Amino acid sequence: MSMKKTNYEERFATTTSYHGMAHIYDGYTSKPIRILWLILTLLATAGCISQCIIIVLNASRLPTRIVTKSVLQNTSVFPSVTICNTNDYDRSSLGTDDLVHLTTVVDSIYGYNIPADKVTAAIDYFSLKFGESFDYELFLRSAGHKLPNMLLSCTWMGRSCSIDDFVNTSTEAGSCFTFNPGTNDIPLKNQTSSGNAFGLRLILNIEQYKYYSGLYVPGRPDAGIRYALHYYKDPPNMISESYYAATGFHTYVPITLEYEKRLKKPWGDCGEQKLKYYSSYSRYACLTELAAALASRACNCSYQEYNASNPCNGLQFLSCITPSAASLRTYLSRNLSICPIGCETYSYSKEISQSSIASRAYVNVLDSFINVSGIITDAQSKNWISSSQPYTRMDFLRENMVYLDIYYRKLDVLQTLQLEDTGFSKVLSEIGGQMGLFIGASTLTVIEIIQYLIEKYFSSQRKIDTKGDVHNASDNHTLALDRSTAFASADA
Repeated sequence: MSMKKTNYEERFATTTSYHGMAHIYDGYTSKPIRILWLILTLLATAGCISQCIIIVLNASRLPTRIVTKSVLQNTSVFPSVTICNTNDYDRSSLGTDDLVHLTTVVDSIYGYNIPADKVTAAIDYFSLKFGESFDYELFLRSAGHKLPNMLLSCTWMGRSCSIDDFVNTSTEAGSCFTFNPGTNDIPLKNQTSSGNAFGLRLILNIEQYKYYSGLYVPGRPDAGIRYALHYYKDPPNMISESYYAATGFHTYVPITLEYEKRLKKPWGDCGEQKLKYYSSYSRYACLTELAAALASRACNCSYQEYNASNPCNGLQFLSCITPSAASLRTYLSRNLSICPIGCETYSYSKEISQSSIASRAYVNVLDSFINVSGIITDAQSKNWISSSQPYTRMDFLRENMVYLDIYYRKLDVLQTLQLEDTGFSKVLSEIGGQMGLFIGASTLTVIEIIQYLIEKYFSSQRKIDTKGDVHNASDNHTLALDRSTAFASADA
């Protein structure tokens, strides 16, 4: 039996493609060499198994990789450009009492420690003047700076544009105006050539002479234009993604379109939800909608842009909605699972630069097509600018004029893709590589080992059955002898 077993093991060792096994059973090699090959084969096998375990564990963690590439295009969709005056309210649109009480409201909204009786008095004033149906959003638009007064010149792709290319938008920065909003009545604009000559150029008058000092707070000393660039399907984020253009300067904003695609769980952290008041998902839109819904519940009224059921009036907005929504948005933004990052996002990288406007040399040219002198004369006639003190066109340019150029630097898209970095075929190929490196094995080698184990199992089963048959035959023979002996004794 031993000889038969040895021949069986040798047959497997000499026929398998499992490297090292043949050397262990090589009868022409000395015993120390065969022992050495046994040790090497065991170490190689252990190394192969350990590496395969590492590969499987790494694959179970679902790794990803980031691929970045630049894709050149003939045309690129121009971003929506939302511009706001850094001053929320135009004092020429408000009475003296309005300005006094509005100062209290603004200070309260921005978190300054205002006595409760002053806040109550301000709310009571607006309640008495406008009634319970006071619409703060409508008030904000009527009291803010008007685009026809601010927009001195608009050029798009070398052609003239106008206020008809903008829509009025209410944001956290007040009453703003969006160019290229992507609405049905304003066709979406595409830039077909790169460079500032083919982008958007705005010349704006911020009307600093209409600013009211009482509305200014220490944390907001700015005079200029606040602007945000955003994908036309996304709302403008004036809280954390806005920039400023100063007066007396020409601000250049070359941009590059960036597209990011992320993976959903379990591979990534992105996700999307169907929003009620926004056609496209973005994290900022989700946070805004959810914060507004929670604030509406807390204030016992509905504050959604298109929701007419139990709408919040202006007083509820000032006293409850604004502070509640701001704190709720901050709280919700800390948890990515509530409003996850969108799986597909568009953004715009910027390289902002500025140059001072040559006021002394340029003022005559400017006056020839904008009529700065006429604006100054009109402002002095209404006592917005004091006529008792000299006020030149250069003063006006330095204090009120903003030049803003926004354009594509190149018509390409920088794509960033998050891809799965593992899969069945990759795991299989890596395991096959380790098997080939350590023991020279392949899929057929695995089949050979399985075949060997199956034959080994059935061989051992046959041996057990054979031993059982021999044992039974021996017992039967012994029993027959015992019976023969018993019968012989009886005859005697």
